[in-house]
Amino acid sequence: MRIGLFIAAAVAAAAALGANGSTLAIDNYGNIWRTGQTSSLTTTANAYQSSAVTTACATQQLSPFDQPTTVYCPHVFLSKQDVSGNIVYATYLSGDSADAGTAITTDAAGNVYVTGYTFSDNFPTTPGALQTKNAGPLTPVRINEGLGPFGPIAIGAGGDVFVAKFAPNGTLAYSTLLGGSGQDVPTLIQVDASGNVFVAGTTTSTNFPVTQDALMGQTKNGYFFAELNAQASAVLYATYSDSSIQSFDIDSAGHAFLTGFAQISLSSVGPYVTGIDTSTGGLMYSIFLPSLNSKFLEDSGAAITVTTSGTVWLAVSPAPQPANAPVPSPPVYALGNSYLLQLSPDGSRIPSETDIGSTQFDSVLVDSSGNAYALGHGTGTLPASPITPLLAQPCSAQGEPFVLEVMPSGSVAAATYLRQGGNAGARLTAPSELTLYRGISNSTISLDLTSVPALNFGCPVNLASGVVGQGLAPGEIFSITGSNIGPAQPAVGAPSSSGLYPTSLGGAQVTLNGSPVPLLMTQAGEIHAVAPFGLLTTATLQIEYNGKTAPPLDVPETDYDPGILMVNGQAAVINQDGTVNTPSNPAKLGSIISIYATGLGTLATSNEVGATINPLPDGAVAPIPPPYYFLFDPPQVTIGGVQCKVLFAGAAPGIIAGVEQLNVQLPAALPSNINPAAAPLVLNPPGAFSLPAPVSVAP
Repeated sequence: MRIGLFIAAAVAAAAALGANGSTLAIDNYGNIWRTGQTSSLTTTANAYQSSAVTTACATQQLSPFDQPTTVYCPHVFLSKQDVSGNIVYATYLSGDSADAGTAITTDAAGNVYVTGYTFSDNFPTTPGALQTKNAGPLTPVRINEGLGPFGPIAIGAGGDVFVAKFAPNGTLAYSTLLGGSGQDVPTLIQVDASGNVFVAGTTTSTNFPVTQDALMGQTKNGYFFAELNAQASAVLYATYSDSSIQSFDIDSAGHAFLTGFAQISLSSVGPYVTGIDTSTGGLMYSIFLPSLNSKFLEDSGAAITVTTSGTVWLAVSPAPQPANAPVPSPPVYALGNSYLLQLSPDGSRIPSETDIGSTQFDSVLVDSSGNAYALGHGTGTLPASPITPLLAQPCSAQGEPFVLEVMPSGSVAAATYLRQGGNAGARLTAPSELTLYRGISNSTISLDLTSVPALNFGCPVNLASGVVGQGLAPGEIFSITGSNIGPAQPAVGAPSSSGLYPTSLGGAQVTLNGSPVPLLMTQAGEIHAVAPFGLLTTATLQIEYNGKTAPPLDVPETDYDPGILMVNGQAAVINQDGTVNTPSNPAKLGSIISIYATGLGTLATSNEVGATINPLPDGAVAPIPPPYYFLFDPPQVTIGGVQCKVLFAGAAPGIIAGVEQLNVQLPAALPSNINPAAAPLVLNPPGAFSLPAPVSVAP
């Protein structure tokens, strides 16, 4: 079905490659370039603009009891870090009013191209630039983020587009404005081999500078696509679009391929691909994907790339939805069924398709052989491939980044979740080799999809629940499974004469952020360990066995990852009389039981919760009282959905710190639909729930 450019829902464009919609880019030398907006920047000595004007953009009154305060205008910044994360260049690029960088990319020579928006009437431009005067609104958009007259004020996006090119050393090559009298906001940028720059975004301008050969001279829903020449002195091509432009790519001939979300009727919405010969403005083809397969209805083209042979690789994911917020917010990209499609050169067929559930694609790259590399994030099961994944599942229930390598035949060459690094600014350096940005260290790392290490391990899981949760919690007892990570026969840890469990056991050692952690058991395929109570943010997990190391793994930290310890399929519970709770030995309703769990967070000493955090050394055995070691934030406890009274919540005396004991009084009765032999017991610390564990009760 050939339909030109389509009517689309008014949703913002998303980050994707071909065109880069990220505020981070990695150049060919591994340097990290960033843009965005800031009110405070430490510039380098070689900065193009060493300071920015402090200008009031708005005032805000956070509550009736506060005095109004000034909201200062944020400004564009550009920074460069080397492969180790050291800042080697930092500059402002701004006028007097609010500005922001929204997307950045680099070329083969290391030049960097930045686009964004500005409300300034004196934004820096260079002689000969296409547009030196801001044609858009000069009054910043003020957004009240509160529900009434009080609350924080944000400065929204708008004004005119700017496009700037910097040399690798930070010298400004050019800077130009682009836009009409409405709000123009770029979201994507790409540069071709000739240095021509392509940008796409949203617009409310009725006089955006579209060219005479534009596919669309007017718009209902407000998107634009434009090409500037290598000097940014002229618009070579520009068109409106009623369809969202979520991603685009430019082939070696300068043809543009756009994708996003299109609506051609009230009930027919979905992804599209439109090919444009920008040299003539001619439409090469336009295809609405649901016309090829109705399962793509309500999805969106998330990312696109084109091979030298003209084959289009298209990533399709659930369409973005407006954020559920009282103020304008970026769209929400929900996880769902995603599809990596190979399209024929005329867009009429789908020669190959790779499906993956519970994901969202972010970008697609292609190598010289035509292999596609689809990067995304989510929780879905990876498609089968001949190479063992470096990581088979994400280490957070919220999802993690992954990459699929698919050959032109449609066969999956490799598929793995990422052990380190993410999708922002990812660069393909050689077939099956990627350079990734690693946020935990502000550096870049290399990924070889063909490498299968002799020592490897997967995500840590809560030893009690046996599942990947929100991440590792302070003091959580966890297990790791893998290959060749410990001795053939299990080695079991025990406290030393100093009262601490070992951090080296059977020739194996586990470290988090470089510090060894207490070990309970090690063997070739599994290790049990205890997370430190001082665990902060994302942690790098590493295993060494007999002098050999496995590839490191970055795992998220969370305040709580609750899991109830189990015995023979029952919750590890001691009845009030000191006996083990079983179906044949139930606890009486109204009695007191002791529950044993892990992943409930940090500890505090004394009878006052919050007095001293982490009083016990990692690997220590909690003393038999006194003193007691209380949980910093005790969880709620329910059985059969009925809340129990928590009498004590803290370190289990006589057991390694990390095992928590909760003494709770059972309710006097349970709902009639609850099986008393297996009543579901649930722990609920703030923002988290344990899996239900069965406990036996009786009247």
